[in-house]
Amino acid sequence: MIANAIKEIRFFKLRYILIGFILFFVASLVFIINGLANGLANENIASLKNMDVHALYIDKDSNNRLEQSRFSATDIDEIKKQNGLEPFALQMFSLETVENNKKLDVTLMAVNPNSFLMPAVTEGDSVKQSKDPQLVVNDSLKEEGVEIGDELYEENSGVTFKVVGFTEKETYSHTPVVFVSLEVWEGMLGDNVEPFYNAIVIKNEQPELAKMVDKAVNHGIWVSTEDVIKGMPSHQAEQTSLNMMLIFLIVIAVFVLAAFFYIMTIQKLNQFGVLKAIGAKNGFLVGTTILQVFFISSVSISIAIGFAKLMQVLLPSSMPFVFNPLLIFAYAGILVLVSILGALFSTRNIIKVDPKDAIGRVE
Repeated sequence: MIANAIKEIRFFKLRYILIGFILFFVASLVFIINGLANGLANENIASLKNMDVHALYIDKDSNNRLEQSRFSATDIDEIKKQNGLEPFALQMFSLETVENNKKLDVTLMAVNPNSFLMPAVTEGDSVKQSKDPQLVVNDSLKEEGVEIGDELYEENSGVTFKVVGFTEKETYSHTPVVFVSLEVWEGMLGDNVEPFYNAIVIKNEQPELAKMVDKAVNHGIWVSTEDVIKGMPSHQAEQTSLNMMLIFLIVIAVFVLAAFFYIMTIQKLNQFGVLKAIGAKNGFLVGTTILQVFFISSVSISIAIGFAKLMQVLLPSSMPFVFNPLLIFAYAGILVLVSILGALFSTRNIIKVDPKDAIGRVE
């Protein structure tokens, strides 16, 4: 059966190459959209996912949105002293390069530099636990011309920061994250504004510490990182739109492939009839057709996977694209099944063909 399936593919190679091209383009589009969806999601929530924490304590009226969660310095005064608990602040700012007055939209994250919230520095030094306005910035700012030693000015607070180091894969809400110490954050707000923090995180599951926070603050709730991610409206909207595109692509693929295989089957009805007349069974004919579809779809989709991987290298770094092997192979499996499903629509014609009518038409 396998030999016959391959022999027919070789004989009608142009026909099968065209179908293979269609499968390749559909699969490539699915994989590229999936990679862009993963890239956008990662750019939106990378810093949250990088936090190796058990849970976050946020304001219960914030709808799981960090920006709407606020705790005063009084709320967390005792919490700062507990090992395993860390407060942090997260706000969006526009920084200006002192050298050429270029505006940079960033998310500023204030953390304890000696805590588990401070990411690893890939170049330069980490910020110090002091009021010295230093920044560790995401390396994507290198594309904007930012270098170690550069000064960045924040207009509202009047603070001029010095870039002392770079980290990587730290983004939030599609902006690069810059890290400062808690002391610098408190100084930025000025004497007339009480320092506030957006959340408290707990490193490991420790019920006693969690209860202590509940008692000390009493207007918050413990949530997981995933809950906070789901609370980001932009993240959900982006992923829903892109996932709908993928679903429609797969549905379109079903109808397109079904139409192609139906036409091919109609064109070969005489051949099927003759084969039945000399003893070929329906199971053999249907099985050969399905094997041909499986072979063509597997080869085409495999090439599309390689093409998507190549796109990750070719696309500029400014375009977020993440090649997730597990998701890619899951979609590849779905596309193979969709191809086989499209072929199954036409097998009814193979079963119904009458050998006598086929021979009569041949004569």
